[in-house]
Amino acid sequence: MKLKCLLTGASTMADGKVVHRTSDAYGNILVVDYPRYRVLSFDSIYEQSGFYVEKPYALVHEYTRIMMLVLGFMEPRHTTLLGLGGGSLLRSLHHYLSHCDFHVVELRPKVYEIAREYFDIPDDERVWVSIEDAKLKMKSSKDASTDIIFADMYDAYHMSPIQGQKQFIQECYRTLSKNGWLVINYHLLPDPNSPFFECLIDHFSTLMVCSGAYGNHILFAGKSSSVDYEQAPVKLRKMEKILNETFMPLFQRLEHLTA
Repeated sequence: MKLKCLLTGASTMADGKVVHRTSDAYGNILVVDYPRYRVLSFDSIYEQSGFYVEKPYALVHEYTRIMMLVLGFMEPRHTTLLGLGGGSLLRSLHHYLSHCDFHVVELRPKVYEIAREYFDIPDDERVWVSIEDAKLKMKSSKDASTDIIFADMYDAYHMSPIQGQKQFIQECYRTLSKNGWLVINYHLLPDPNSPFFECLIDHFSTLMVCSGAYGNHILFAGKSSSVDYEQAPVKLRKMEKILNETFMPLFQRLEHLTA
């Protein structure tokens, strides 16, 4: 999602106020307050993450609500998040899944520090954060050690190339449990005729996509071909009540990419 205005050197804009600014080897990091919510931005016109201060578990952006649809298909005991940002997905998952542990892999230490200070991410014994390159972390991960992998790795303007590499898919498949799911946020879906897409088909029995209104395409890759589509709405309606969000219209937009 785009910011309401281009962030410049000024500390105050027409609609938002920069309350924190820092930088690292990868670029600038800004925290911008608006009347209704707080935004993390990597010095671009795009919001990396949004946060309603009065409703910390709410999912500001549609694509994060789409990513949560995977919870209609399984109840994880362990979840891995590749890319933290402002922690929107982590906050909602942690609140909803009371018996699940979370491993977050974030490349930039300052992003993690800002998420703790400005975005109220959960900090307890169920959350383990690694400051590390996700590609290296996945290589060293144990077989069948997690149930869901959420991949949402972006810099100021681009998706991390890791998310489009065959080796990444292979490592995710190895790391996922028997009925595990890989959920990836894409701005452009992989070419169905590409070697990368062939790799997805070779490894995962179920491939689905749900496209968002703002150009995001969320890919769902399941290791099992036995997916309970009838129970999914029941679980999602329960999640709607607990999180006070709407998921069913998004669920109805899911499309199968394989027969």
